[in-house]
Amino acid sequence: MFLSESKKCLIGAVLIKIGSALLLTWGKTNVYFYSFYKQTEPDLSIAYNTLPIAIMALPIALITIFSVKIARKVGFKLHIRIATTMQCASILIAPYMPTYLTFLIFYIFLYGIGYSSVAFPVFSCAWSHYKKSEGRVSGLLLGAYGFASVIYVIIITYISNPNNQQADLQTEHKTQIYKYFSGSVASNAQNAAQIVSYVASLCCLIGGFLIRPYVQTTQYNQVGTGDQKIQSFEEETPKQNDKEVQQDSSVEMDPSSVAVNDLPLEIASDHGLPQIKIKQSLSAAIKSMQFLTIVCCLSVLTLFLLTLGLNYKSYFLSKINEDFFITFVDLVALLASSFANILWGFLIDRINFKILFAIIYFVSGLGAIALPFSAADKMSFFIVYVITMMFDKGALVVTGPALIKIFGDDIGHQLFPLTYISSLVSVVVGPVSQFILLKYFSFDIILYCQGSLILLVIIFIIRLNMNYQK
Repeated sequence: MFLSESKKCLIGAVLIKIGSALLLTWGKTNVYFYSFYKQTEPDLSIAYNTLPIAIMALPIALITIFSVKIARKVGFKLHIRIATTMQCASILIAPYMPTYLTFLIFYIFLYGIGYSSVAFPVFSCAWSHYKKSEGRVSGLLLGAYGFASVIYVIIITYISNPNNQQADLQTEHKTQIYKYFSGSVASNAQNAAQIVSYVASLCCLIGGFLIRPYVQTTQYNQVGTGDQKIQSFEEETPKQNDKEVQQDSSVEMDPSSVAVNDLPLEIASDHGLPQIKIKQSLSAAIKSMQFLTIVCCLSVLTLFLLTLGLNYKSYFLSKINEDFFITFVDLVALLASSFANILWGFLIDRINFKILFAIIYFVSGLGAIALPFSAADKMSFFIVYVITMMFDKGALVVTGPALIKIFGDDIGHQLFPLTYISSLVSVVVGPVSQFILLKYFSFDIILYCQGSLILLVIIFIIRLNMNYQK
């Protein structure tokens, strides 16, 4: 039985997210790759795990912001196929690079460019087939993204360190001590990178050739002496009633009731009856207080996630020097957050965005502050870390559907990739500020400060106006 275009698109989107999830594992696995290259580069600094990535992330973030706009000009299908092919090639080449820097260029930079090029166009394509179910689709894609990262972490960890050896070497960077591996663990890392590259590249390639946006076809049939225009749709979502369809297609208004700040207006005529359609301005939406508030809030949370993600294993190994346990905790957190992402997707279709956002930020802020304390006890660390990850990963899931509810379908789709400005800010501010602050403060202090900042932005979330008016 052949699959419909909608199902092919959804499967393709899921596969691309699975193939792209390898990028999410960097903070949990970079200690193995660092240990591998440290064998041939004795003077290799631990700063290579953060600073070069911050520099590489600038063009990656910029491409992400404009990815949907580029895809619209090039064509979504062609754009996604080019990007996924780049992902496939770069990740296959990366494990064979002779130096750590060249490894990072292929494993993070070029692979990341491919990922950033498709990250939001994939959502747009999937949403176009499943109208009114954006939250559930977002949750499914990000859930698959999280589940895949769990598999990658398991593969890399158990191939690199099958006997659960402790990190027996250490290097000092300013006020922080980092531990890494020697011997067989370090040597196994290249083999682990090769295996995960095969899986990721295959998923990206297949997904890129399956996904395509929803296409509306128009046919003309001769009926009697006149032409009748018949529109057929390939969408497979549950049918809406005629009244809802008419409401979606145009908004009928009394011209005298239109306020000046609702302009510009497009006046159309259908069967001699005037209709007025409000054309929203993307530039006005970008400058709106709602969008700026959402981006600022996301920047604060992304800063914490990036800081913790880039240093997860090296930081917690210095507190709990048990590689398998730390990996296990992260795997449980990834699984839990993947299930939670699906739940967040269902909730945003039913609950007010402000309520969900405030809950996410409250728990995430408390979790960031509690993490350094919790690391003194295994069970406490397990509980705090898992709960924190379940909530803070939900912010991106609810943001896309929320933008559509606030700004409308067309503008909301275009604004969603622009929220990646938050990541652009984070990848610049995070590693650079960490490099400077670690000269004077411990990593614990950095987490305390970031957690307090997350709690502070709840004030702006509460004051957010959900009704957009230009």
